[in-house]
Amino acid sequence: MRLDKYLKIALIFKTRSGGEKNIENGGVLLNGKPAKPASNVKEGDLITIRTLEKETTYKILQLLEKNVSRQMAREMYEIVSETKLDLI
Repeated sequence: MRLDKYLKIALIFKTRSGGEKNIENGGVLLNGKPAKPASNVKEGDLITIRTLEKETTYKILQLLEKNVSRQMAREMYEIVSETKLDLI
């Protein structure tokens, strides 16, 4: 499954285009390496997302092909770490 699609279905980003923009701006790492929207993801992969306020690492637990409820979306991943970033 494409990374941008996974981020949308798992409700990590509200829209697929929002996820694509963050990926293209370098705010998303896949297994510690810069990602592209079309990068393939699989169960067990680690996705790190950096915003202005925090850096969060998610572990993919399952892949679902269609939009799901918010509760089911939360079951698609596990938050491995979350770090607040200091704004200087």
